[in-house]
Amino acid sequence: MKKKLKILRNYQNIVILILILAILFFFGKLLLNKNSFAETSQPMQQESIEPPKNVPLQNRILVHAIDQVFPGSGLEDKISLEGLINGLYSSFIYNLFYVDFSNPLTFVQAQFPASLTHNIQVALDSTDEKPAPLGDPTRDIFFVDYEEEKGNTVATGTSPVEESGDTNNDNDEDDLGERSEGIYLIGEDDIVDSLKTSDLSSLNVVKPAGITFEKNKPHILIYHTHGTESYKPASEGNYHTLRKEYSVIAIGEILKRELEKRGYNVIHDTTYHDYPSYSGSYTRSLETARKILQENPSIKVVLDVHRDGYDHIETNPNRERLIANNRVTINNETSSKFQLVIGPATENRKAVETFATYVKAISDAKYPGFSKPILVKPYGRFNQFLADHYALLEVGSNANNIEEAKRAANHLADVLAEALDGIRK
Repeated sequence: MKKKLKILRNYQNIVILILILAILFFFGKLLLNKNSFAETSQPMQQESIEPPKNVPLQNRILVHAIDQVFPGSGLEDKISLEGLINGLYSSFIYNLFYVDFSNPLTFVQAQFPASLTHNIQVALDSTDEKPAPLGDPTRDIFFVDYEEEKGNTVATGTSPVEESGDTNNDNDEDDLGERSEGIYLIGEDDIVDSLKTSDLSSLNVVKPAGITFEKNKPHILIYHTHGTESYKPASEGNYHTLRKEYSVIAIGEILKRELEKRGYNVIHDTTYHDYPSYSGSYTRSLETARKILQENPSIKVVLDVHRDGYDHIETNPNRERLIANNRVTINNETSSKFQLVIGPATENRKAVETFATYVKAISDAKYPGFSKPILVKPYGRFNQFLADHYALLEVGSNANNIEEAKRAANHLADVLAEALDGIRK
């Protein structure tokens, strides 16, 4: 009996010791942290963690889910005994388990290594930072739906696509059509070895309808349905960048400058139609082009400038062959090639094909090997119904660097000017 009483007293001593330690811990914490009572006296409103838009999609979904399961709880607006007890309880729990009821992320951080939750915390800590400027080379570019339709998800975010009311792009058919394989237009083998403006009649091709260009008014519109398409070294975003000096927008600038030297008045629109959403790019670029054409009815020629692209070009087993197939030597310099693309569903397909065939024949005569065969996609209109003298141009690809593409732009401007000189009334 005495032995049992002795054991019981030992247990009582242990319990008393634990209580004393707990009391010392509570009040020691309060004495060391003078802000504890001040924090409990400040009114707080319940807030849900709203991650910034630039956080990757998977992180934002995780944060939102945690916030819904473990909502943060505010304190009472006034100092009260209940508020003090709750504050002490929260402090005790945090020091034991490193969990803060007001911060749902700590539930995850307590269960997983810090490396798995570091990105979420850093993103939330930088909420108040201003977004990087468009020209910042460290800025990542993320697209909505760009790769999802191909089975690879790289999208991070959502962006509603506003329909223009035109049936051209009800199901983003043009966007899908451009990424699909096509067939080459046949009957383009009749070219001459060399060409001057006076030799245009020697081309065994059907000439497009003649154009009357009005003096001192815009003649040509250059725009970009996919303005973020880039060349090396701008490989970010799967070769899509907001740095215009490395994208097709830089190619459009060269075309504008060189065509103006040849006497043509050019409007170059640099609106992004594929950012932040890739899907619906043709719908948005159609609205832009229509507005410009309505405001400038003197425009007779429309050029939509792109670049070709290959999936995973850096690891593609055919990388060297693709690079070689996209390069040509002109005047002892390496240049990218270019290609004309046709949308088979456009109402004026015959006129668009005639213009493309004519431009390619001149290119073949001036710079053999510079133009790839004309490509007809399986479906889509690509906004080519806007003008009979319309060209969807793919200047180089993501296998080319920006310098090669710039050289191509200079040669292409020479080809286009020669073509337009030949049909100018």
